[in-house]
Amino acid sequence: MAIRPKLLTMDCTNTLFKLKRTPGTIYASVADSHGIQVDSAKLDYTFLKNYREQDQSYCSLGCMSGISTKVWWTDLVKKTFLDAGVPKSPALDAVAKQLFEEFSGGKHWEVYPQTKEALEAIRDKGVKLGVISNFDERLEEVLAELDLCRLFDFVLTSVDAQVAKPNCRIFQMALQLAGTDASQAVHLGDNLKLDVQPALCMGMHAIWINRNNGDVPSELSECENFHMVSDIEEVVKCIKKKRQEKQKLSG
Repeated sequence: MAIRPKLLTMDCTNTLFKLKRTPGTIYASVADSHGIQVDSAKLDYTFLKNYREQDQSYCSLGCMSGISTKVWWTDLVKKTFLDAGVPKSPALDAVAKQLFEEFSGGKHWEVYPQTKEALEAIRDKGVKLGVISNFDERLEEVLAELDLCRLFDFVLTSVDAQVAKPNCRIFQMALQLAGTDASQAVHLGDNLKLDVQPALCMGMHAIWINRNNGDVPSELSECENFHMVSDIEEVVKCIKKKRQEKQKLSG
């Protein structure tokens, strides 16, 4: 596999970085500091359930429904605790407020090993780097605190774009930001539905970072623009240095 792109876009969560602990564990710890005791495993279940329901009701983190990111997350946090059996109280408002603030930076995230080195190596090959993420306006601060923001030419979130992956429009916007044709771009992500499939539909190359050794769908196994890696260091190996355009000799 050898690709010589002008642009590499990528997902963030579970591609570049991941949570240090499960959402339920983090939520339970913050709740405990406000005098609320609740089982973290139960919170993990109710968080996932309510996140899916919230996303269906108010997609793109609420931005397409006139709801602010903070309201969207505050509502989700409260539903998560109430569904886990925690009684309604003013303390839940304090918990939601603290969680929103704590997730406004890098406190609860950790970067995958060798990620910074890999991105620096790809930039050294003359490739532009960009982010396409279903995240909110806090992403740039998260990236900055994780010492990743400096490596990107642009960061495009679903809140910025007013549309979320897998909608191809957010990929089109990224290509326009970079001034690059789809045929000269690659997208990297961990999710086949949200990252790989829309990138391929756009005419981009797509790299699936398959850390969990999942099966490759049959429809992708024969696709020339589809590639699979197990870690980000493999991405460096498959991206070749961009050819330098020939300089015209002045006579």
